[in-house]
Amino acid sequence: MSSVRIARMERMLFDRGTTYRNDYHGFELKPPVFTVYKEKPTCLTARPPPLKDVHTLSSWKDQAIPFNLLHKPRPIIDTDPREPQLIAKKTEDAGKENAIKTRPRLVMTPAVSMDDIENPRAREILCNEMYTSTITRATREAAASCDKIKAPFLGHPSPSNPITLPKLNPPYVSPEWRMETVSWDKRQLRTYCDPTKEFWLARGSPECRPCIDTAKIMAHRKRICQRELEKRTRLRSPGMNQYL
Repeated sequence: MSSVRIARMERMLFDRGTTYRNDYHGFELKPPVFTVYKEKPTCLTARPPPLKDVHTLSSWKDQAIPFNLLHKPRPIIDTDPREPQLIAKKTEDAGKENAIKTRPRLVMTPAVSMDDIENPRAREILCNEMYTSTITRATREAAASCDKIKAPFLGHPSPSNPITLPKLNPPYVSPEWRMETVSWDKRQLRTYCDPTKEFWLARGSPECRPCIDTAKIMAHRKRICQRELEKRTRLRSPGMNQYL
């Protein structure tokens, strides 16, 4: 066989290195898609909950019915129920102080003359705290405006204490054992190898177990046929039943 033909056959057999790398692919090889972080848009308003019919549990195709659809103005005072009622300002009574000073004295619990209190703020506090029922006080607290109340801002959180892992290093081998371990490692059999030209030529052809079994059966049949043929072709001596 000429060297040109051998070189051409070797190029046909070993030009790609390994068959598992190029053949028997059931899918198309595509480059990997790397993960890219995409910032999600911020939601300014809360998403409305899904609406369903009470009886059929089917989703509504239109927007929800407003809660105040059937709200109408009050029949007599004709005020809008959707707008809260404004608190009227209390007018100042100019003759109240004069009436308090000139009217007969009245002593009420806790045995304090209400008209002799000089500070009007103290008199108002005493009247509101002593002679106001619990229901009235709770009603005032419930109707008070809470728009200006804000939660206090928390201070800066304490610095975090992250867990630091030591750097992963290979196990240390003493110098007197390094050459022996390298020589021992080279003698070990590896399960993974790149099947190149040298690999296939050094490996040789694999054994075919069915072929070996078939050859044994055919050889056994051949020996049986030879024995039968020998029995038929042997000559018998005249007057004797024994083979020559």
